[in-house]
Amino acid sequence: MLTFLYNASFVFDSILLYLYYQTLFGKRRVNIPAPFFVFSFVFAELIFTFITSFLVGDVSPTAIYFRIVLNITINFILSFMYIAPVVHRILVVICYTILGIICEDITYYIIYHITNISIESDSLPESSFMIISLICNLLQFFLTMLLHVFWKRKSGIRSFTYTMLLLIIPALSLCLTLSPSCFELNLTNPDLYMTLVLFLLVINIANYVLLENVLKAETLEQKSKHLEKQITYQRQKYMQLGEAYRNIRSFMHDAKKHLFYIEQCVNEKNYERIIPYSKETIADLESRYCTVNTGNLVIDAFISNFILQTARHGIELTTSLKLNCNEIPIDDYHLTIILGNLLDNALNACLQQFGGRINIKIQTIENTFTIYITNTYIIPPSEKQPDNIEEIDFIHGYGLKNVKDSVEECGGIILMNYENSIYSVTIIFPLNNS
Repeated sequence: MLTFLYNASFVFDSILLYLYYQTLFGKRRVNIPAPFFVFSFVFAELIFTFITSFLVGDVSPTAIYFRIVLNITINFILSFMYIAPVVHRILVVICYTILGIICEDITYYIIYHITNISIESDSLPESSFMIISLICNLLQFFLTMLLHVFWKRKSGIRSFTYTMLLLIIPALSLCLTLSPSCFELNLTNPDLYMTLVLFLLVINIANYVLLENVLKAETLEQKSKHLEKQITYQRQKYMQLGEAYRNIRSFMHDAKKHLFYIEQCVNEKNYERIIPYSKETIADLESRYCTVNTGNLVIDAFISNFILQTARHGIELTTSLKLNCNEIPIDDYHLTIILGNLLDNALNACLQQFGGRINIKIQTIENTFTIYITNTYIIPPSEKQPDNIEEIDFIHGYGLKNVKDSVEECGGIILMNYENSIYSVTIIFPLNNS
């Protein structure tokens, strides 16, 4: 029985180390196959167990220091399965070792005061040693879950319900394990008590796996809704592009008729009818044709439409478009996401104030393609200054995320700033020939 529990204990040690690393390091290296990844953790614990097998029950200072040094060495080697700076690896490994020492000391302190067990000749009975090891694993799992909740609180979905479900099972397990009525089994039937603790550890790990799968399902559902919103947004923007293109085609189709009419007026020497007809034709051209003509359909359509929107709402707009459309290093799809969302955010900000101003600069300069957009935004006196620039409420959360994702995917950088009631976004892409 003790041999089985000893082997089970090192399996739980490897699982706890894996959960700890997943929390603090995040994703593993993609070039490492999953079977090799799992095998590495199990093999490392096997090595540790084999080397320290002759120290079972030995709690002398020499044995303790030897376990600590060996544990730090093996865990540090395993940390290279993840991508992280060396300093971060060292801190994570040392913190894990300290966490294990604290859990062992707390467990020994509790069991000592309940059973009056004591260390004699730097050794403990094997059954007591295994009980301390299993309860230590349970306590370490609970503290790892606390760290998991704290470390991951800003990523993904970390609702209050999820947090409670993640922590309540290990907390109840500890209470049950250390309750006086249950702990009497440790004195009357140690094997049954150790089996109970072992089952509680299995239940806790199974509960964590199930909750993580539920969390992944909720995250996928949230991403699905987000994609639906983005698809709808993209459809609207492409409709704007299509409308701009159709307007140009429609005017080109009608231009021939206009020229025929003017030619007929000239042939009939009816010159007084040409001037008013020409003015009407020019007005029609201005309403249909893009007022911006950089050669890029996305920029021309969006900026032209934006000029009409800002004029309709009385918003002051200044533009500076100095670019070579042949040098733009991103495709129309990502340019639609970036420019469309930023223009919408600037317009939404200025709609909430009187005398709003927007400045747009799009240029290819010094081997870069740069988009620079600023808009006025005055935070109401009833609202406090946001700690994070991304918390300014006129920004569409999913829209800004899409902008960042597109910028990153295309190899650019994005900078945001809010100062003196001016919100600004700067996006820089290196040109392909730089």
